[in-house]
Amino acid sequence: MIVFMNKQIDWKAIAASLDVRDVHAPRYFIRQWLSYQETPNGILFSCELANGDLIEYFVDVIQPDVIRLRMNPYGLRESPSDMLVQTLFPPEKFVLRESEDCVTLVTDRLRVEFPRTWQITAYDDPCSGQGKVLFSERTDDRAYGPGFEVPPSGCECGENGLYCIRESIAVRPGESFYGLGEKFTSLDKWNQEIPLWAVDSGNVSSYRSYKNVPLLLSSSGYGLFVHSSYPMLFRIGSESSVTYSIHINDSQLDIFLIFGPAYKHILKRYCELTGYAPVPPKWSFGFWISRAGYRSREEVEQVIKEMRERGFPCDVLHLDPWWMGDGPWCSYQWDETHFPNPKEMMQWMRDQGIRTSLWIHPYVPKGTPLYLEAEQNGYFIRNEAGEVSPVMEAFSGENLGAVDFTNPAAVAWWQSKLELLHDMGVAVFKTDFGEQAPLDAVYFDGRTGMEMHNLYPQVYNRAAFELSKRKLGRGLVWGRSAYAGSQRYPVQWGGDSYSTLDQLSCQVRALLGYGLSGVPFCSHDVGGFDYSPHFFDDTYHVDFKESYNDSVKDTYPKDAEVYLRWMQVGVFSSHVRAHGKQAREPWTFGEEAEIISMKYLKLRYRLLPYIYSQAVKSSQTGLPMVRPMLLEFQDDPTTQRLDLQYMFGDSFLVAPVFTRDHKVNVYLPQGVWVDFWTKDLISGGKWVNVDAPLDTLPLWVRGGSIIPYGPEMDFVNQKDLNPLTIEIYDPQNSGNIMIQDEDRNAIQVAYQRTDSQINVTVSPTPGEVILKLFGIEAVKATLASLPIVLSTSHNGCHVSLDGSKGVKVTFDLERMNNA
Repeated sequence: MIVFMNKQIDWKAIAASLDVRDVHAPRYFIRQWLSYQETPNGILFSCELANGDLIEYFVDVIQPDVIRLRMNPYGLRESPSDMLVQTLFPPEKFVLRESEDCVTLVTDRLRVEFPRTWQITAYDDPCSGQGKVLFSERTDDRAYGPGFEVPPSGCECGENGLYCIRESIAVRPGESFYGLGEKFTSLDKWNQEIPLWAVDSGNVSSYRSYKNVPLLLSSSGYGLFVHSSYPMLFRIGSESSVTYSIHINDSQLDIFLIFGPAYKHILKRYCELTGYAPVPPKWSFGFWISRAGYRSREEVEQVIKEMRERGFPCDVLHLDPWWMGDGPWCSYQWDETHFPNPKEMMQWMRDQGIRTSLWIHPYVPKGTPLYLEAEQNGYFIRNEAGEVSPVMEAFSGENLGAVDFTNPAAVAWWQSKLELLHDMGVAVFKTDFGEQAPLDAVYFDGRTGMEMHNLYPQVYNRAAFELSKRKLGRGLVWGRSAYAGSQRYPVQWGGDSYSTLDQLSCQVRALLGYGLSGVPFCSHDVGGFDYSPHFFDDTYHVDFKESYNDSVKDTYPKDAEVYLRWMQVGVFSSHVRAHGKQAREPWTFGEEAEIISMKYLKLRYRLLPYIYSQAVKSSQTGLPMVRPMLLEFQDDPTTQRLDLQYMFGDSFLVAPVFTRDHKVNVYLPQGVWVDFWTKDLISGGKWVNVDAPLDTLPLWVRGGSIIPYGPEMDFVNQKDLNPLTIEIYDPQNSGNIMIQDEDRNAIQVAYQRTDSQINVTVSPTPGEVILKLFGIEAVKATLASLPIVLSTSHNGCHVSLDGSKGVKVTFDLERMNNA
């Protein structure tokens, strides 16, 4: 017997559970359907469980490539959903083909068979009797004799004697699985056992997660969205190599099967169900500076002055909970002893181009006036006895009241506290925590703590986001916890990591997995939040809260290499914020770190036209800005398990450095790639070994890409897009982009190529335009048939133009073949 995470582990009991399943155990799987009837949306089956109980099983056609499966032994629950953006679906076209022992549902995209001896199987060919199997339940994963290694789909008996749900699905040899939200393990979830349960993760190296999303993608070409917020467990090859199973601690099965086969199409359909992410404010794509935490107005102003004096671009300064003093948190009241006249302070910050972010959580400490006010009005989550159901979190301790966000009056009350802060000048709230929602609970709308625990982060962040949108025009939060549908309330960040290169690699894996869960915008703490893991060994006399004290932080060494490698990833993430217990201002890591950080942050600001345009596209498609390689190169088998490199938008291939030997092994898919730093061309379809000194992030641009740049700026929108620089990398036959802006018309850039010419148009033009082409040799450039000055550089050429005359340039060229 050992103790782990305050729980005793009985290894003998665990070992016993690994034996072959008891063949005499009661069976509750679906044995067969007895009858069926066609409905406006699909089929209603009457099914028999193996123990003789009867259940109804509903099959609905949501789209020609989306099928919904539902059952509940106690009767189907029809209720509003915080996850779905619609709950009523109009009838879709389908056809039923019937035989004595099988019913086949046919849409324009699919053929789904329901044999009498129950085993749902979907094929990609709706017409013939052939086709590829996309999805199939598993019914024959037997241990020996009549026993099962993994029982077929249906029900199982929970600890309380009530039915809960099990879904058992066949696995093809070599199949890979992705998604399930933010998981810090490998991107491919094969051979993992993953619970979906919101927790304060503690670090970022395991399956424990702040953000759980019950969407699983399969390399067989389907996505599976479990429309439930109850606790669930995915056993993906951990109990059988031919079956994976889903266990839901609820009596209702509600699954949307989404058929691609393209992952991009699956994400599109998922976002149609659960909502697309709105584009965050443009300023949010600038640099955020933070630490845990600034303790006074004087300190805030000194950091901002130094930021500007040293020439660092920056748009947001974040204040962790000490803006309220040393507690209690959350009072939503400024500590005006240390932050006198905060409204004046925030106006001064805006004058410097800096917006204010404030830390909050959804809990109120007992014994405070705010607690008494909320308790008297019924704004807290309560238990069955009608008493406040207390929660605990690491900062504020025990006996906290959690705001009940299913109560409209409680939401309005809570938002009124934040609204006062918005009115003072606060631009965004860091909505921390949310994972501690109590289980012993009955919410205002009647839902239980078990149903709401996973969903609480979503409704909490929604309340803050909607207030932000109402007050400022565009909604924004900086949230830690999330669930299905939370993409509608951006942005989230990756939680509390240690300051190590290993933890950086885990954050990258989590970003990629979370992106495959329908979430375009997510970030992480540049430099890592905590110290190195050895801190608590080296300073064993320091407890958790003391680790935030300046007397401790100032004496423990910081790791500039970790900071810089993390900064490089941050610059090529949707949002970039440096944050940690220790100071995260670049110059605090030494002169070399200051120089290298400046290089990447200035590049980030110049790339804002590209970044914001990709954000708009992500909002419209559901594609993440930080993309796994498999999302862009699905047909390349090498990409299926790559989770330490990624695409940033459509065009950049990013290969972070996670080792101190400064070496990276990178896979370049088929096609031409251009080294961003040297402009050298290389043919893909192979691995390359790269030496990456500390100032170099291995970075390539996809052949054919158009990359727009703006001028250097201290903060977003400080300057007009003038000059506009357009770089075209190894132009293909044609290409085009729309350069999006928040409050201006989009600019279209397009090119057409022949054997001897490239024609480039930019319309409308904002002023001066600089065109740069790489991977070609041009011998002449003309504008409106008149020659213009053509300059050459390594592997390319460029021209500068007065955009007021319009831009339609012809390059006469000779192709370079350096790949």
